Amino acid sequence: MHPSEKQISPLRRPFVVAGAVLGVVLSGWYLGDNFGRTTLVPDPVWAKFVNVALLMFSSIYLANLLRRALELLLRRK
Repeated sequence: MHPSEKQISPLRRPFVVAGAVLGVVLSGWYLGDNFGRTTLVPDPVWAKFVNVALLMFSSIYLANLLRRALELLLRRK
């Protein structure tokens, strides 16, 4: 192993997958709610793409932060 290589946590993949699944669920809810509403001026398509991307990014990022917090707690014990 090279000194510059980092050791990858075994919890990394499950937390990223869980974050992605949560992001898909939230994005589906957002799109379903957005298309189900009738408003005078609907959201433009680019705004929907941006909002879905933000939901996906934030859910995966939050899952990664939770993983790091869990690893920190497990390391302290």
